[in-house]
Amino acid sequence: MNQFDLEALLDLSIRAAQAPAPNIIRWFEADRLAIEKKGDGSPVTIADREAETTIRQILLGHKLAGAFDILGEEFGQEQSGGRYRWLIDPIDGTRSFVNHIPLFGTIVALEDTVENNVLIGVIHLPVLQRTYAAARGLGAHSNGVALSVSPPKRFADAMIATGDIAQFISVGREKTYQTLAEHCPYLRTYTDCFGHALVVSGAVSAMMDPALNPWDSLATKVLVEEAGGTMIIRPSPLVDKVDVIFGSTATVEHLRKLVGF
Repeated sequence: MNQFDLEALLDLSIRAAQAPAPNIIRWFEADRLAIEKKGDGSPVTIADREAETTIRQILLGHKLAGAFDILGEEFGQEQSGGRYRWLIDPIDGTRSFVNHIPLFGTIVALEDTVENNVLIGVIHLPVLQRTYAAARGLGAHSNGVALSVSPPKRFADAMIATGDIAQFISVGREKTYQTLAEHCPYLRTYTDCFGHALVVSGAVSAMMDPALNPWDSLATKVLVEEAGGTMIIRPSPLVDKVDVIFGSTATVEHLRKLVGF
């Protein structure tokens, strides 16, 4: 894929991630919203499904990208047998969304399945009106401003984020969370893609996030690497999920050693 195509697909990815925002916000502000439970116990709403439908329509309608496979959280995978695959999380942080907490977002990524490489990653935070976008070789930006991970600092001064403790419990890593709490003076639970965006922008030095799906994690990989950082990925004890540490390279390495990642 040449740079011209990558730039065009980045623009498409941004447009697709932003497109459902008005409808998501309308549901977010609604007095009543029916909440269902999926097989894994996580919540899902009509807003999730409508948002993914909107994103799929935009991606499938594009002359270059319409033939790519799509894997979305709510509607699974559409396969054409091609090399490239879109990844969609229409509302990452549905638990925040249904509790009227504005720290949720929409994620779109593009993966080269032959090279096992993520080419594009976009996180859009509808209520905060922030878009974080990156493509290989093109850097990472938010609302037109270049992004970089946190500069090196003493670990004792570094702000570290994690997913919810429930995620650590789900993979049998309660002791890992306890270790982080004991050794990281500024440990914060900035969950979901909001936490990821804070790392990419340099506000938080690093984050550990277990039990993620591909649509939760792969956009962040290209975002953090294009922002000058590092992501380490390992298989999670839960089938088809991964555990990740990402952020400023030195801090990621410190965390890796600390928890035996």
